[in-house]
Amino acid sequence: MDRKIILASKSRRRYELMKMAGFEFEVQSKNVIEEHPVGLAIELIPQHLAQKKAKAFLPGLSDHEIVIGADTVVILGGKVYEKPLDAAEAISMLLTLSNRMHEVITGVCILSKQKELVFSEVTNVYFNEITQAEAEFYVNRFKPFDKAGSYACQEWIGAIAIKKFEGDYFNVVGLPINRVYHELKKF
Repeated sequence: MDRKIILASKSRRRYELMKMAGFEFEVQSKNVIEEHPVGLAIELIPQHLAQKKAKAFLPGLSDHEIVIGADTVVILGGKVYEKPLDAAEAISMLLTLSNRMHEVITGVCILSKQKELVFSEVTNVYFNEITQAEAEFYVNRFKPFDKAGSYACQEWIGAIAIKKFEGDYFNVVGLPINRVYHELKKF
């Protein structure tokens, strides 16, 4: 690509996915309050937050830069599960996901001074039953406090708890990299 790409995320997983796809980019982030308007449809929350993260760069963006913002949430039963505040909340989230299907939605905003593209990907994730001891082990060992829904599918919990995916696996990791790649080619 002949334009500079800025990944507006501190996420190590998003960084690794962008590298895996062969992109040259810089990681930068701004302090963006991850709040959304009251009444916003829950499936639009990740897009709204991704857009907010990307637009924080707009004032200083040059004509040759593209910024990518992203946000991932877990949704179950009409409730959004974002990053847990502490171990107790993380364990509670995992036990709520136990033996159920939930949606993982990642919103993406690709932004330049000339153009903006906002989209999201949805993946259904089916969990096996998780015991209290398994949830406690995972939370104490892996500390998933920076992960929506309190888990990373590529860690131990994914190996023992995830029965199947319907949709993009990498979306659950944190970025629908296949779509991002193809959208950036067109951008």
